[in-house]
Amino acid sequence: MSLGRTASLDDVPEGRLDRVSIYLPPAIGIRALEQVASRPVGEVWLNPGTSSPVLLRRAEELGLNVVQGCSIIDVGGNPGSL
Repeated sequence: MSLGRTASLDDVPEGRLDRVSIYLPPAIGIRALEQVASRPVGEVWLNPGTSSPVLLRRAEELGLNVVQGCSIIDVGGNPGSL
């Protein structure tokens, strides 16, 4: 189930999230990790341009299962067609 774009994870119904896809610059994304870690989540996708060594270190500290790559391509989409 795709929930589309949301302003905050607080907008997403409670429960486990299979995948969180982050499209934020590292300085903002690192703050978002705290909110992501507050929920049970399977994978956290860091799309191109969203990661930094500091962000990756924090994600590891929070115990998040990070995947670095394009989540759109992973689900069979083409980012160029969006």
